[in-house]
Amino acid sequence: MLRLNLLLLLTFGFGMAFGQNSWKYYRHEFSAGIGIANCLTDLGGGSGDGGYLGDLHFVKTRPSIQFGYRYRITDRIAIKTSFTYLWIEGSDELSKNQGRKVRNLNFRTHIYEFGFQGEYYFIKEPLGRLNTLNAVRMGHKGSEIGLYGLAGFAPFFYTPLGQAEDGSWHKLRELGTEGQGQPGGASEYGKMSVAFMMGVGVKFIMTRQFNIGIEGAIRYTTTDYLDDVSTTYYDFSEATEDVSSTTIELADKRLSNGKGIPGGIRGNPENKDVYLGLIFSINYKLAEDQSIKPNLKKKKRKVKF
Repeated sequence: MLRLNLLLLLTFGFGMAFGQNSWKYYRHEFSAGIGIANCLTDLGGGSGDGGYLGDLHFVKTRPSIQFGYRYRITDRIAIKTSFTYLWIEGSDELSKNQGRKVRNLNFRTHIYEFGFQGEYYFIKEPLGRLNTLNAVRMGHKGSEIGLYGLAGFAPFFYTPLGQAEDGSWHKLRELGTEGQGQPGGASEYGKMSVAFMMGVGVKFIMTRQFNIGIEGAIRYTTTDYLDDVSTTYYDFSEATEDVSSTTIELADKRLSNGKGIPGGIRGNPENKDVYLGLIFSINYKLAEDQSIKPNLKKKKRKVKF
């Protein structure tokens, strides 16, 4: 009887110790997911001056895809790196602001983002069940979810496109629609910018190594040119470089009699652009005894006689 009690005590003690430090056995996590994206820029929006979540046009929600790697530092703190592709769009046609409707511009932009974020788990991830059928985890009475907040930054590349009257799409940066590269025109903008992000995420624990995640984040960028719109209409009669007819068309698509008059307000350079993403992911954790690097050396079999 004494031996049985001692055995039970040792087993319980080992289980408690493993449960408290289980996160150390699953520090490395890989994820892949798909989701949706939207944005807040100078184009589109509600009846006001723009820049509020109420200005989102859900009909302009577009797809996104993400691949990531997460490293757990403690049971509540983790860091994550990711590559995310997001497609965003906007159109003045949908705006409730009459001035924007008259402006009549639209865009679509492809974003290629490299994210770096820190995560704090308000609800710690439970250990999860063993990766076997009908296996039951002992000693756990909590929820099967983990809840965290995130913050970080993300350098990204982006390519704004504009639609001509014939329905074709053109890269706007090269066109210089606000007189970039011309005397008195707006400053040229680059192919790369940086966003600062914050958001929340939740994980639904399936097993010790598999979980399903939902993560949403808003990105505040350092550029006002996700939509190629920021300053004023340029007077292309002052251009010293050749200007294409496509540039003239996409620079000014106003519906009113004011079309063609330079100097009018085209965008608001005071407000930087914002984009958002929501990702649904499948996540896999490597156990401590699993190698991240593939073992390319094959073991030689010994022949028994």
